[in-house]
Amino acid sequence: MIENGNIVKIGNIENISENYTTYNMSGKTCFPGFFDMHVHFREPGHEYKEDIESGSQAALNGGLTGVLMMPNTIPPIDNAGLIQSLKEKTKNKLLDIEISACISKGREGNELSEVDSLLKSGAAALTDDGSGVINKDLMFKVLEKSAELNFPVLQHAEDIRLTNGGVVNLGKISETLNLKGISCSSETSVVASDILLALNITGSRYHIQHISCGKTVELVRKFKKEKSIITCEVCPHHFVLTDDACLIEGTNAKMNPPLRESDSLEQIWEGLRDGTIDVLCTDHAPHSEEEKSKGFELAPFGIIGLETLIGLSYTYLVETGIITIERMSEMLTVNPRKILGIPQVEIKTGAKANLTILDLDEQWVINKKLFKSKSKNTPFDGFKVKCKPFAVINNNQIFFSEL
Repeated sequence: MIENGNIVKIGNIENISENYTTYNMSGKTCFPGFFDMHVHFREPGHEYKEDIESGSQAALNGGLTGVLMMPNTIPPIDNAGLIQSLKEKTKNKLLDIEISACISKGREGNELSEVDSLLKSGAAALTDDGSGVINKDLMFKVLEKSAELNFPVLQHAEDIRLTNGGVVNLGKISETLNLKGISCSSETSVVASDILLALNITGSRYHIQHISCGKTVELVRKFKKEKSIITCEVCPHHFVLTDDACLIEGTNAKMNPPLRESDSLEQIWEGLRDGTIDVLCTDHAPHSEEEKSKGFELAPFGIIGLETLIGLSYTYLVETGIITIERMSEMLTVNPRKILGIPQVEIKTGAKANLTILDLDEQWVINKKLFKSKSKNTPFDGFKVKCKPFAVINNNQIFFSEL
């Protein structure tokens, strides 16, 4: 029983007055509200791909009650005024929207942003996502600030000197397609050097975004034992697909970091099994059909993911025995909020009703025509999955999924 947005009773509820609206959710399962800590809503600057309203609808349709927006917008989110205006625009929604801000001014990778001001304005984390911070002096400074002010540094682990114009994974597929490849070294070299910096800054909080390589999993596993505040995330495309998908899906299988070969996929599964990987997220990256039709060398990196996250995670991780449903819930509820330092969600009397409701047994076919996102750039259209979003409840509002 929920009143004014709060849970007032759990259990057998009798003699319900007509003042209440009742919903029959027999056979469904209720979880604390799922949170995606890596999304691109493209506002400001690229609203034709996505905006806060359409991105929010996509998140709700996909069974999420909270997200963290990335700052690689136009202009980049590197100042207090822009954060304040976005916070104003995102308040009082069913979807809780947190905002990340740039590590560097202009996301140019040179000069540290005004960290204190950004945090005071409401930034939940700092990242230059879309670009890796390879300036080690800059990374050292932001990790020092992380220790001082207790916020997470989210690293897009990519050394562009090594990617050097690559568009797919370096390997048999890049050879087959005669395309410039991106080696795992571009990711692992950044992670290795960053971790060594973080180990020497007591209290710093370092988080690796969208890991794709098996060697990255090995590095995190090794150093997590020494520094528990090193955390990382993985997206469904990196635990479901290999770079073979590039042959079938074309540029809808072009993302950064790229899809890797099967050995990395298997090591990611092992990192999920043993708890090395903390968070499931999407890196929801909308692009127009026209942009994605330009071929591998010109099309932008990225795919959408908000409306496929739950089905893919359950089907390819829970149904296969890699993780339990409880672990999946933890990776979508407890861990992202813990990393970002935002309040946890609990299902208990007196708590705010922030709920994701799923039909664990329903088998369904992913159909991009039913997506709320403005963009449809997904390699998963037509995939058969199990576990369907049913509804979300938050901030005294309810939304029923239309997938």
